[in-house]
Amino acid sequence: MTTNFPAKYFLLFADNPNEGIHRNKINAGLRIGLTLLMEEYEVHVLLTEEAIWLATNPEDMTQKTLDQFSQKDKSSSKTDDEMPPDEDDVSFTPHELIEGIISFGGHVMTCRSSLALTGLKEEDIIDGVELIHLHNAIKLMVQCDKAFVF
Repeated sequence: MTTNFPAKYFLLFADNPNEGIHRNKINAGLRIGLTLLMEEYEVHVLLTEEAIWLATNPEDMTQKTLDQFSQKDKSSSKTDDEMPPDEDDVSFTPHELIEGIISFGGHVMTCRSSLALTGLKEEDIIDGVELIHLHNAIKLMVQCDKAFVF
């Protein structure tokens, strides 16, 4: 029995890739996108809100989060450096998966509004990622056969 999958996929990411609680969900979505591309399906990835950090070079950027702009007291919470390593760590980082999606011809976009939200600048965004207005991303999303949120 042959199954025909839809031809165009839209994957939406909004969570911070450096927060452990979101890491597996983000990696799963990116692996799905990369696999679809390898099977020659059209894939569009939108990185919005704090997921914009996936569109930066992790070696050049100091991680900032929306929490830095809030007035919460973080003195009692543990940092990522203090957390024990994740036993179910995946073999590729989210940044490596984004690079793979770009190299296989995936369309990776990020919202201009997320730049202001995170304090990033256009020059912080890696090559191969398109800066786009949310309105245009929504137009593209409705043209796709399937949309997934991770």
